[in-house]
Amino acid sequence: MKKIAISVVFFIFSAVLIYYIPAFNSKITSDDNLPQVVTVSASLKDIKQKVKGRGKIISAQSTEIWIDDITDIKIIHVKQGEKVKKGQPLVTLKDHEIKKEKNNATMDKITAEYKLRELERGEKSESIVTANREMMLAKIEYEKQKKEQEVSKELFNAKAISFKLYEEATIQLKKSELRYTGEQANLHRLRDKQAVDVKVARLTYEKAKIIYNELDEKELDLVKRAGFDGKVIKLRKKFANSSGEKEPLMVIANPEQMQVKLQIDTYDIARVTVGQAVEIYLEEYGQILTGLVNDIGMEVIKKQAVFGGDSPNIIEVTANIIGTKPDSLKLGTQAEAEIIVAESKNRLVIPIESILEENGNAFVYRDRQGIAEKVYVQTGLSDAEHVEIINGIDAQDKVITTGNIGIKNGSKIIAVVSAPSPVKNFSMPKGGMFSDTDKNNMVKIPGPAFNNQGATGKGDRPPLSINIINPENFPGFNNFENPPPPFPGNIPPMPVIPSD
Repeated sequence: MKKIAISVVFFIFSAVLIYYIPAFNSKITSDDNLPQVVTVSASLKDIKQKVKGRGKIISAQSTEIWIDDITDIKIIHVKQGEKVKKGQPLVTLKDHEIKKEKNNATMDKITAEYKLRELERGEKSESIVTANREMMLAKIEYEKQKKEQEVSKELFNAKAISFKLYEEATIQLKKSELRYTGEQANLHRLRDKQAVDVKVARLTYEKAKIIYNELDEKELDLVKRAGFDGKVIKLRKKFANSSGEKEPLMVIANPEQMQVKLQIDTYDIARVTVGQAVEIYLEEYGQILTGLVNDIGMEVIKKQAVFGGDSPNIIEVTANIIGTKPDSLKLGTQAEAEIIVAESKNRLVIPIESILEENGNAFVYRDRQGIAEKVYVQTGLSDAEHVEIINGIDAQDKVITTGNIGIKNGSKIIAVVSAPSPVKNFSMPKGGMFSDTDKNNMVKIPGPAFNNQGATGKGDRPPLSINIINPENFPGFNNFENPPPPFPGNIPPMPVIPSD
C-alpha cells in the first residue's frame, strides 16, 4: 500500500513537471528574444540652439599707413610693437618745397576772396552808384517835361499859345524820355556786368581755395599721425612682398578693443542677427570668451572645396568681445565660436536620438511597463544633444533612446540600464574623428537632418551615439584563447534560434 502511495505521488509530480517546464522554457526563450532598449526620463532643462563658425581675433579699431614711394620717407618715429597715442607722429616725409607753394597759394586765395567780397557788395560800387544817380535825375527831368507838355497842350487847344511853343514842349519831353531810358539801360548793363564779375570772382576764389587745400593736405601728409591710441602691430621697410604685391608701411591697431571675425555657412546665416550672444572658444588659451554679434557681411564668399566636395559658401560675421580676456591674447589667434540663435529656459527635453520621423511628423517610443508605445510629439528648439518637447509626453515619461529602430507600436521590450562606458583614458589625435565625446564617452557622429524643421531646428543634424570599448576593462579581450564576456548594457545578446 505504501509503495502504491509513493508511486501515485511521483506520478503526479512528474505530470506537473511535464506540464509546466515547456511553458517555463518557452517564457525564458521568449524573454531572451525580446529587444533590449535603453530608456531615459524626460526632464526640464535650459536649451540653446547654436550656429557654429570658425575665425580669428581681430582689432575693432585699426588703420593702415600707406606711402607711395619709399624715397619720400624722411624719418620713421615708431618701432614694431610700440604703443602710440592719438596724434603721435608715426612717419615724416620729405618737404619737396611744399611750404613755398603753399605761401603763394595763400596770397592768391586772400586776393581772390577780397575781390569777391567787393563785387558782392553790389549797389555800393562807385560806377553803379553814379549810374543810379544819373538815372534818378533823368527820371525827375522826364516827369517835369511830361507835365509841362500836358500844360502846353491845354494852352494850345485853348489857343492861348502858338503851335511853335507847343511843339518845343513836345520835343523837350521826347529828349528827357530818351535820356531817362538811356540811363536805365546803362544801370542794367552795369548790374549785369557786375553779376558776371561776381561769378568770375567766385570761381577764381574757389580755384584758389582748392589749390590751397591741396597744398595744405600735402603739408599735413608730411607727418603721418596716429588717429587713436593703439599699438604698431606691423612695420615694414620693404614695400613689396615676394609676390610683388604692395603692402602698407605700418598697421596701427587698438588691442584693447577686440573682435572675432567668423565664417558662417550661408545655410545658417538667416538665423543670425545683430545683438545675439556668442560663445568664443580659444583652444590655444584654454578659455571661453563671450561676445555680441555687431556686423553681418553682405558678400557671399566661396571657399575652396575640400577633398573634391562642394565648395561651401560663407558670409563673414563680426562679434565684439565683451568682458575679460587673456592679457596675452594676440591678434590673429584662431577661434571657434557658437552663436546662440535661440534659447528656451526650463523646458521639457529628451535626448535627440529619441526622435524618429514618419511622414514629416516626429514621434518617440515611450516605455509603458515593458510595452513600446508610439507617441507623436511637437518639438521646439534643439541642440547637439537634446530636443525641446512642446507637447506629447510629460516629465518623467521614459522614452527609448537606444534600440528604438525597428520596433513597432505595442512591441514588448526589455529596458536595461545603460552601463557606464568602459572607456578609460581613451584619446585620439587632436582633431581626430572621435574627439567630440560627451561625459559618458559617447562619440557624436552627425546624422541626417530631419525634414521636420521643428524637430531639430533648421540646419541641426542629430548625432548618433556609439560606445567606444576600452580593452583594459575586459580581461582577455586581446587574448583569442580567452574571449571576453558579452558586451554590457545597450548591446543586445545574440537571439536564440529555436531548434527544429
